Amino acid sequence: MDKELNQLTLMGRTETLGKKYPIYLERFGLIFSIISSISLIILISNNLELSKGYEILFGICLAPLFALSLAEIIGRIIQYFNN
Repeated sequence: MDKELNQLTLMGRTETLGKKYPIYLERFGLIFSIISSISLIILISNNLELSKGYEILFGICLAPLFALSLAEIIGRIIQYFNN
């Protein structure tokens, strides 16, 4: 009985071991998303004549959102191809 209880999760389902998740690919994706967001901010600030307020808005607010969104998309793609 105890052995069966240890096999169940909180939702009451049994889980089987699958393939190992390639965490190193997701880490490379995170680094890629950070580098690409920094590059995008530099590209925007060099090519567009924006006021300092907009540059700060892009750098502080939009760049982290872009980096996290891109990292999430890369992680989901990795999960899709891993399964």
